[in-house]
Amino acid sequence: MTITQIKYFITTAKCLNFTKAASQLYITQPALSRQIAVIESELNMQLFVRNNRAVKLTPAAVVLLEEFEKIYNDYNLAIAKAANSFAGLSGELNIGILEGAYVGDLFPDVLKYFDEFYPQVKINLRNYSFNELIERLYSNQLDLIVTLKFDVERRDRIQFRVIENTKDHVVVHKDHRLAGASYVKLSDFKDDIIMMVSPEDSEESPKLILDACKNAGFNPRVKFATSLQEEMLWVEAGVGVCILDTRNNLYHNETVRFLNVDPISDPSLSLAWSLDNYNPLKEIFKNNFLKND
Repeated sequence: MTITQIKYFITTAKCLNFTKAASQLYITQPALSRQIAVIESELNMQLFVRNNRAVKLTPAAVVLLEEFEKIYNDYNLAIAKAANSFAGLSGELNIGILEGAYVGDLFPDVLKYFDEFYPQVKINLRNYSFNELIERLYSNQLDLIVTLKFDVERRDRIQFRVIENTKDHVVVHKDHRLAGASYVKLSDFKDDIIMMVSPEDSEESPKLILDACKNAGFNPRVKFATSLQEEMLWVEAGVGVCILDTRNNLYHNETVRFLNVDPISDPSLSLAWSLDNYNPLKEIFKNNFLKND
């Protein structure tokens, strides 16, 4: 089998529609059907069950799809690395960082490394919301993201490594009645307004907090913020309380207090990347960034 035939099989298996797959591959439907028949003949196994209404994968095809995707991705990554090596490594690396996260101490060494060994590479660092980071990672607008573990650990085609283990705190204004407490329970704030980012900004964060409140035996008074930065501003201004991790920029702000509470989620700071991103600069950055991990 050729790499082109592997591509034909993967596309057809994902589309489960020969006409749609042929359109994506820029070939005719009869030509695609012939290629699939050649593949089935070479492997001596049926891969697709076709009738007038649907196309289904055989059990053998399900196994091949998983394994062929690995082969195809490795092939594309190897070609991309070779092409960049042949041309002299250059280009751009786009890194997204969760807004509100303090990461200033994490990048100097790796940026110095790139400046010394890859001076033609441009590294872009930008802040985004939870959902923007994920959307841009999937679309390859971002090569790497720095975000919280709970937002990437169960996502398809995304891998991650924890940079630093962090934990949740209830964050209150310094004049709050519980500001001096060494430990609090979430139920202590059943009468407070609990600030959280909206579901449009984060799929996971508000769900985790609402579930934790429910498990603590109360329905919270919620005020949704349009962004994490807005949430931080409201709490800093004394309007409500919120849940933030120890890597948040407010951690050393004298206006607020970070109170210890039982775990609500795992907000460990993490570096994440898409398995479908073939920018060779990503691997270089990742390997150097995580080498002391």
